[in-house]
Amino acid sequence: MHVAAPQAQLESVLWEPSLPRAHRVRVREHTCIGQNPQFELCTAGGLWFVRRTSVGASTGIVESAWVSASAANELWGRLLSGQVR
Repeated sequence: MHVAAPQAQLESVLWEPSLPRAHRVRVREHTCIGQNPQFELCTAGGLWFVRRTSVGASTGIVESAWVSASAANELWGRLLSGQVR
């Protein structure tokens, strides 16, 4: 799965450092491993979030807020369509 080019009206996601909040995290969907950054739609403990992994000068793993499934799926769709970063 690839992320579309950024749209003219781009919204920002509040990315926070990844913290060990749950014993298990299930990756439901992910973008192409060859893209940088790579994104994953994840679920853990009944909540959902998007994880962003960047490699290079600013290597790191950050996450969106942990929210309901519907809110995370909406964010995921907007991310894939290039509406948010």
